[in-house]
Amino acid sequence: MFNTYPIKSPGSSLKLVLIGLLFCLGFKLNAQSLEVLKTTAAENNLELKAQYKRFEAQIEGITLAKSWQDPNLSFGYFISPIETRVGPQIARFSLTQMLPWFGTFKVKGDMAAYKGEAEFEKFQDQKLKLYLKVAQQYYELSALRYIAELEEEQLEILEDLKSIVESNYENNKADLVDILRVELDMDKQLNVLQVLKDQDQALVTQLNQMMNRQLEAEVLISNPKQILEQIQFIESDTLSKAHPRLERIRSLQDSNAAESELAQKQAMPQFGLGLDYAIIQNQNVMNADAGQDAIMPMLSVSLPIFGKKNKSRKKAVSLQGEAIQFQLENEKTLLRTEIQVAKYKQDELFDRLDLYEKQLLRLKDILQLSEVALANASMEIEEVLRLYQERLLYLKQQAQALANLQKTNETLGYLTSNSAL
Repeated sequence: MFNTYPIKSPGSSLKLVLIGLLFCLGFKLNAQSLEVLKTTAAENNLELKAQYKRFEAQIEGITLAKSWQDPNLSFGYFISPIETRVGPQIARFSLTQMLPWFGTFKVKGDMAAYKGEAEFEKFQDQKLKLYLKVAQQYYELSALRYIAELEEEQLEILEDLKSIVESNYENNKADLVDILRVELDMDKQLNVLQVLKDQDQALVTQLNQMMNRQLEAEVLISNPKQILEQIQFIESDTLSKAHPRLERIRSLQDSNAAESELAQKQAMPQFGLGLDYAIIQNQNVMNADAGQDAIMPMLSVSLPIFGKKNKSRKKAVSLQGEAIQFQLENEKTLLRTEIQVAKYKQDELFDRLDLYEKQLLRLKDILQLSEVALANASMEIEEVLRLYQERLLYLKQQAQALANLQKTNETLGYLTSNSAL
């Protein structure tokens, strides 16, 4: 599929071929697959680690939400002791513990747990997005390296054309300007290869940043052309009901439902259990209980008489619930739209690749005839160079289209994923 038709250089030496084979073998042995790069990124990416820590912090909030309020301990000292029947009261200790309405702790724990689930789904979505970014960068790098191979091949073709023109010049079938014209294109090719090398390093740096490793670390890709052509198509274009972006909002809905229940419980009274301890000084009071300290258990109840405040709290929770529902419906629409756009783009890329394939097949026949005509000095070198430049352009556009098709397929994979992955 999507075959190319390179012109073999008649001047290639056996030594260069052997060196190329050894280089390719060593390159394949150390090549890094896309799955390996994704795994490395998931393990080391700092942004992803930060999101997981936020999830862990939210989980710790479950214990905090279900914890009892701290008891209140107060102490009072009477500057002027209060006289009682059993003696003057000089100091007083009070210990109070407030108790919420029945089931309040459970509801608070549920709220924190659902918010923790929302943070985890956000982590899952962030991980899938990281996989997508790594894949997009990987295929962009593969396309760049394949294009570099095409540019090197073009340079070899120019060398072959130069040999043909030089032979014609020696036989008085060509002018010196024809040789200079080919050399001018060869200089352009060398400059293009240097630009591609700089672009390659920039893409490698960005890819290494995602994986949180040395920015200069090598990213080895074996046979980029084959990687671009091996497309595993996503057959399904149906929105997954368990996509992390949707599951996160559903967790927020569950948290809102728990908050609504909490608002009802907060409208109920709270209880307080306490103990008062009064220190009584013995000053020869004529009483059998003189000097004995006083202990008094206490029970208190809060009075939620301000109904407007409670009503406002419930209304706010209800409005938040409606907002979350709208958010969920909007997210579903966004995902469906993104899937359809990706499918349209996929179809467009297939049509474009078919066009490039047909054009390259026609150019193959034309170039074969033009080489013969050039060797017979019946065709100008400018026209042959133009044809080879046109062929190179189609091959480069084909490579970029293949990369875009791979990236589109990865996008569809992300959009149709679910939180269980």
